[in-house]
Amino acid sequence: MTKKMLLKISAGIIAFLLILAVLFIAISFLGNPISANIAKDKALKYINDKYSHLNLELKDVTYSPKDGSYLISLSSSTSVDTYFFLSYRDGEIFRDNYEMSVLSGVNTMHRFCDEYKKSVTALVQAKTSDVTHINVLPEKLAKYGLDLDSAFDKTLVKNVEIIISCIGGTDAKHLSEILKTSYEVMQENGYDATKFGITGAYETALTELKNIKPTHIESENLEEILGKAINNTEYDGITVFSKGQK
Repeated sequence: MTKKMLLKISAGIIAFLLILAVLFIAISFLGNPISANIAKDKALKYINDKYSHLNLELKDVTYSPKDGSYLISLSSSTSVDTYFFLSYRDGEIFRDNYEMSVLSGVNTMHRFCDEYKKSVTALVQAKTSDVTHINVLPEKLAKYGLDLDSAFDKTLVKNVEIIISCIGGTDAKHLSEILKTSYEVMQENGYDATKFGITGAYETALTELKNIKPTHIESENLEEILGKAINNTEYDGITVFSKGQK
């Protein structure tokens, strides 16, 4: 066997091994099509046996390299709030979060929070262009008592936390003005919250305050309260994180 032929064989073996390595890495992170199809078939049988009344559609099957399982996403064609996940591994469906996501009212509350966010953001931004984003976070680990697929009602969105992002300054004066304006708009339009957070950005500086209560905002000394929190990184339950300050 010639040296040239040996080099060709060696190159072929190396190329083959590289392909195997790439396939192994891909399977490690993405799973393999055969197992994904088995997971899909198992999920279809599972929902046909248990949830045939829900008009479910299988949306996606994704691999989780963390525990070697497949996550199957399902949703209903007739119910906006009916969507949940199944987890498959080693031939079995081992997790079903239908009760946690759908029956608990979590999905309905998340939809309500999205509607709440859209409405409040538009109202606040009409008053101040410094507010760039508002997020609405529901109370965790709660049973919300909301009817599935019910129409949005802002009075049912209770015990939520409002997170405001703004530009224009990171000082207590600016942040207190943003909070006051946002809170007044919410009060005028019947929107409620039990806790607030705010993140102010200016050039390379950023200041984030959490656990602000409505009573803080209603106080005539809000600027002073925020100033003490910023200077000490904590005051009266308000916590602060800052970076890029001069």
